[in-house]
Amino acid sequence: MLTPFHNRPELGTLYEPLVGKTMLELGGKQDGGRVYKPYFESFGFKHTSVDWNGEFGALVMDLRKPLNLGTFDMVTNIGTSEHVSEKDYAGQIACWRNILAAMHVGTVLICDTPKPGYWKGHGTWYPQMTFYSELARLNGLKVERLLENDWRPDKPGRPVISARLVMRESMPFVMPDRQHLFCST
Repeated sequence: MLTPFHNRPELGTLYEPLVGKTMLELGGKQDGGRVYKPYFESFGFKHTSVDWNGEFGALVMDLRKPLNLGTFDMVTNIGTSEHVSEKDYAGQIACWRNILAAMHVGTVLICDTPKPGYWKGHGTWYPQMTFYSELARLNGLKVERLLENDWRPDKPGRPVISARLVMRESMPFVMPDRQHLFCST
């Protein structure tokens, strides 16, 4: 099966190594016509995706409301969280609370979000590099990888912040200070 990361190999490496057998994907993701869900299912993952529009096999769910889907071995946020709740910060808190609620000790969290200031009109809330470090520190996660790169090397100028974190300790959710999120409005 062809990889959905054909034009973004650095994103594909963020997933390596794959962990466990269950995955929660925020947003029904596809890239260049290749949907993520069947790709990960081909590796034996029980793959659940959630999105408000239900596209590409996603369950229709609002990330501002509790998901109550249990925990997963891998959780992914590839360009989704910046679109949650354009009107208020409370939506961001709810989204990130849902992300952490879907994790157990050993869960890997993969995030790839636009770098603040470069993706005009794409979303509202953009995590800065410090957001991921603070999210880890406050919530029992370990940062395995944290880097900035171009979204697509063949179309430079749209940098993203990529992170791979692992849940090391189960703790009550704490949202990093708002200063670690850039609001474009």
